[in-house]
Amino acid sequence: MKNKFILTEYTVSAPLPEKLTVGLISDLHEEEPEEALALLKKGRPDVIMVAGDTFERHGESRDTMRTTKEGSLEKLLRGILMKADDVLELVFGKYEHDTEYAWRFLREAGKIAPVFLSVGNHEWYFLPEDEKVMKESGAKLLDNADCLVYIKGMAVRIGGLSTVADVEWLDRFCAKDGYRILLCHHPEYYDDYLKDRNLPLILSGHAHGGQIRIGKQGLYAPGQGVFPKYTKGIYDGRLVVTAGAANTASVPRWGNPCEVVMIHLG
Repeated sequence: MKNKFILTEYTVSAPLPEKLTVGLISDLHEEEPEEALALLKKGRPDVIMVAGDTFERHGESRDTMRTTKEGSLEKLLRGILMKADDVLELVFGKYEHDTEYAWRFLREAGKIAPVFLSVGNHEWYFLPEDEKVMKESGAKLLDNADCLVYIKGMAVRIGGLSTVADVEWLDRFCAKDGYRILLCHHPEYYDDYLKDRNLPLILSGHAHGGQIRIGKQGLYAPGQGVFPKYTKGIYDGRLVVTAGAANTASVPRWGNPCEVVMIHLG
């Protein structure tokens, strides 16, 4: 079943001398990228941020890497949902992934604007071919790392906090000068690692919008459980969570289209 795609736009106050448009996309999961690329072109961003899970780079188990504390109820529910997903594949079909899609996305996105990407829970490792495409496209991978870049003549420091979070690196990043943007795939890390730190803008994905949305409330998200807190939108004026660009579960999205996000800073 093909997902509907939308372009979502937010405005966030930032102490920058000029306006800056940040494109945010997450959770491509090696699926066909043409609609996402078309929306990125339409939004005309100055920079593109990719908040994890561009690739499917993990073991045979779909129970991918996670480091947050997980309650017994959530662990039980996640196990039930994974079993249910096997049944739902028979009804709705299995989502097919192709590395060529991820490579094409990085190549084409790099023609639109500079690309920076962080690591998600589906990305345990990267292949030499992935690194080659990143280098050719100009995409900068930030794995518990940061860099200082100049966009429209403005100095911006961009960091990427990985699924296996390096808190010592995060402390160093927060102490650095300049306007800081943090890519963090996991919005559930906000309460544990990010809320009390000096971070003007945090960009996340992972929750897939809660998969099924009733009004503004998502139904379930990994790491947050039932009726999750952070699934889509802006929280505390600085945490921006995208509903993502693809699915990994076979149950369709309901009330929850895939999206590309444009954040207007200034």
